[in-house]
Amino acid sequence: MPKSEILARSVATNEAVPLVRPEGVILSSSTCPWRDSFKVEHHRRPVYEQEEVILPQANVVFFSDRMKSPCPVEWRIAGSSLKQKSLQRGEIAITAKDTPIWGRCFAPSDILIISFSPNLLNAAIADAASSATAKLEGLQFTGRDRKLRAIGSLLEREARAGCPTGRLYGEFLGMALAAHILRTYAVFPLPTMDYRGGLPTHRLRHVVDYIQANLSEDNSLQALADLARVSPFHFCRSFKQSTGLSPHRYILKLRIEEGQRLLKKTTLAISDVANRLGFSDQSHFTMVFRKLVGITPARWRADA
Repeated sequence: MPKSEILARSVATNEAVPLVRPEGVILSSSTCPWRDSFKVEHHRRPVYEQEEVILPQANVVFFSDRMKSPCPVEWRIAGSSLKQKSLQRGEIAITAKDTPIWGRCFAPSDILIISFSPNLLNAAIADAASSATAKLEGLQFTGRDRKLRAIGSLLEREARAGCPTGRLYGEFLGMALAAHILRTYAVFPLPTMDYRGGLPTHRLRHVVDYIQANLSEDNSLQALADLARVSPFHFCRSFKQSTGLSPHRYILKLRIEEGQRLLKKTTLAISDVANRLGFSDQSHFTMVFRKLVGITPARWRADA
């Protein structure tokens, strides 16, 4: 059974408390390589009352399209009046870190929660020095934000599959989600940064040389950004502007090109080629190869 790592702090006892019973955790990102930056969990909750807690991290809550009927809720943030709402399937809520809140749900709910570490949000804010005061506040509902839901669905799918795509892809999605939230829902929204010109040529060459020499490594965005001497958020945009591809897609392209070379020039088993290139298994290698090349590795080797 998956274990929840998204906890709150009880106002009454000051102890860490879960947001759902153990049997209500359907999915947890507890084994994903990016779990220190953000966590992804799928919860199914019965009718319940949540004691007053403080949420130590900012959370995004996606109410599932699988919910059979609206979920009436009421809540109170410390110092404010009682509020009520009927949550529709597909709605999204955002809670700021350190929000003291009590709540009650009058119907079962099916939700996806993404919980951000303060470091990730602080990095997004620091990347836009002119808006260093950007912050989230309290609890707010976004309606059906298509971009939020699309990124959330991709993260849920990645966690459910066991994160076969690795650290870089998950971190990229998490940063994109954080940036969108801070630009759209912060009290002082972050501006959309324009990184014209991409990375300086010598820094790009340094990063590309490193990637080519370490194709099998599950590198983090932070490590690659450090090589380029920019922030991870800046690196993602500038790298794509320089190469036409996101860092994740660029590495996949190089891995598949090296895979084609190995398939043609060696007698290595396809599973060994996949392992040598850093894919989680042969199935994942085959899926990516087919997507980029159009046929399976076995068929490509036979035709080469």
